[in-house]
Amino acid sequence: MEDIAIPMLHGNMEDIAGEASTTNASDTVTDSSLSTQQQYERERRITIDYALLPENLKDIEEEDTKKTTDKLTRTITDLQSTIQRIQAPNMKAIQKLYLAKEKLQETNEEFEQSRKKAKKAKTQFEKVKKERHDRFMACFEHVANEIDPIYKSLAKNQSAQAFLGPENPEEPYLDGINYNCVAPGKRFQPMSNLSGGEKTVAALALLFAIHSFQPAPFFVLDEIDAALDNTNIGKVASYIRDKTSSLQTIVISLKEEFYSHADALIGICPDVGECLESKVLTLDLTTFPTHIN
Repeated sequence: MEDIAIPMLHGNMEDIAGEASTTNASDTVTDSSLSTQQQYERERRITIDYALLPENLKDIEEEDTKKTTDKLTRTITDLQSTIQRIQAPNMKAIQKLYLAKEKLQETNEEFEQSRKKAKKAKTQFEKVKKERHDRFMACFEHVANEIDPIYKSLAKNQSAQAFLGPENPEEPYLDGINYNCVAPGKRFQPMSNLSGGEKTVAALALLFAIHSFQPAPFFVLDEIDAALDNTNIGKVASYIRDKTSSLQTIVISLKEEFYSHADALIGICPDVGECLESKVLTLDLTTFPTHIN
């Protein structure tokens, strides 16, 4: 009852308790009947405010009052039992929660940093990927445009055709490049079905087309005429001579039909003596009128 606030219209419980304690302290010889009478007198001085009492409890019989009182008493007892069963709060839990929050904050910061790094890396990757694509396509498109006229010049025939096509148009550098040629006077067929001479001319067309993108100072060609007949040898030699103003070529050849078109010859032969040695011979063909004509 000490912690329950009872609404009053007149008086209060503290005054009653104070008067009772004062009376008990000063008048120790008063008999029980007088004390009881005084207690009743004090209780009559207070008036309880029943305005907050539910309507169903205002007009009930004494028996119902007892039942209600017992019910409320049981409810109070149950609540007290529940409170007693509740474990005391774990004070370390607050510390653990604080540590968990700190760990979460650190994890969030690390995640944010990792996310920014990943975004930056992705941006750089896309930039490099685009630059790679642009550079590759710049070379590929140049070679694809040059290879057909070069092949026609090598074959000395405008009906010859050569074309390149990427297997992967989106990222052509990840897969192969299809190279097909139509030899003069023939129908289209796979590169593998071409003759040795036709394959050589096709390979030279591709080589010269790639060279035209970023020209090298000179070429070294090793027996490119091995599979060529005399007609194709003349065509290839004629093409190389036409490019002498912009291209220097060193050709290793065993066929007179080819090296007779050169500006100079360098021969290697054995020099028989006490020891077998190699001997180098040079010959400037530009001094011969037949070569000049």
